[in-house]
Amino acid sequence: AEHLDFDHYIPSFASATGDEILEGVNYASGSAGIRNDTGSHLGYRIYLGKQLENHKVTISRIADLLGNTTSAKNHLNKCLFIVGIGSNDYINNFLMPNVYQSSHLYSPSQYATLLIQQYS
Repeated sequence: AEHLDFDHYIPSFASATGDEILEGVNYASGSAGIRNDTGSHLGYRIYLGKQLENHKVTISRIADLLGNTTSAKNHLNKCLFIVGIGSNDYINNFLMPNVYQSSHLYSPSQYATLLIQQYS
């Protein structure tokens, strides 16, 4: 945030209210992954699919704030989207054979292909 000259951090989806969402929303969730079960041994986390559902809610809220979906699309076309996800699918899933079955079911390359398919 500092390197992009933002004067504050982007609020989380859970805490963003009103016009704040027009400046950005953070959907991040510690230990979450592309796969729904990744990190489940660590407790509650918001996996990628749920984060995408939350983004749809944000789009709807932006459309309400700006008056219509066309204005919302125009606004979103000017936004910067950053997604960093996938490392937990290895650290807190594939590399934990005592907790998760993924390394028993897939070779490393098969698992990588699976993650790419689910991500896209």
